[in-house]
Amino acid sequence: MLRIGENALFASPVQNLVYRVARSDGLTDKVEKELATARWLVAQGFPGLPPRDEFPQPVSAEGRLVTFWEYVAPAPRDPGLFDLAVLLRDLHALPQPDFPLPELNPFPLMRDRLREAGADGPARGDGAVGEKDLEFLAASCEDSEAAFHDLVESDPAVGFVHGDAHRGNLLRRGDRVLLIDYEAVARGPRMWDLLPTATAAARFGLGPAEYGEFCAVYGADVTQHSGYRILRTVRELGMTTWLMQNVPHSPAAAAEFTLRMDSLRRGDDAARWHAL
Repeated sequence: MLRIGENALFASPVQNLVYRVARSDGLTDKVEKELATARWLVAQGFPGLPPRDEFPQPVSAEGRLVTFWEYVAPAPRDPGLFDLAVLLRDLHALPQPDFPLPELNPFPLMRDRLREAGADGPARGDGAVGEKDLEFLAASCEDSEAAFHDLVESDPAVGFVHGDAHRGNLLRRGDRVLLIDYEAVARGPRMWDLLPTATAAARFGLGPAEYGEFCAVYGADVTQHSGYRILRTVRELGMTTWLMQNVPHSPAAAAEFTLRMDSLRRGDDAARWHAL
């Protein structure tokens, strides 16, 4: 296993394959979008991750959808923020794709997570996320949704966005760095793709010099965008509801979730969070 989140990723180096397993076989449109995005990026000459299209895909198996991707072996040196800034700058300069993109809308996924956490709470016993936490997160989504959609509709720099652009979604293959993971690809404000790095500076200890270099290479600083406050709020809600899914299974996730909830309730924008 490489990682588990919205999808589970399993590597088989001998086969030069990564198996990407979606949570449900009801996600066909989303999975087809990921495959279409990968094929389009490769056709544009952009350094994306090719799907293994010699296999018919996606495949439905035991209630889940599986897709097949090229395996990239671990590199001696991880990609950095300079690489991410260059890739995002080039990505945002591409023409519009030849397939339809959904509008950027993180709220249905966040509400699905909250609904599942609420429904499964009694079965999980002491490990369940508390009702007050679920109510606070649901209210926070409600409070920020209209402003977020207004921003998406009015921002002049709207186009193709990766949707989850951070260093964890970069792979180094030889002298090229690849941008991977297309499940959140959408049409939205391009500033959305700069938020993970700004959040790393605000919450996870990324230094001012590193953040400044990222902004200089890309050519913009999302913290100076008029919609930064609402974009950051929605990004942090997404990060917190994602972490919430692991609370019943991980003491570390439970402790970090408690820390994040406390800072969100207090409106503490400077509280240090920890990546898990």
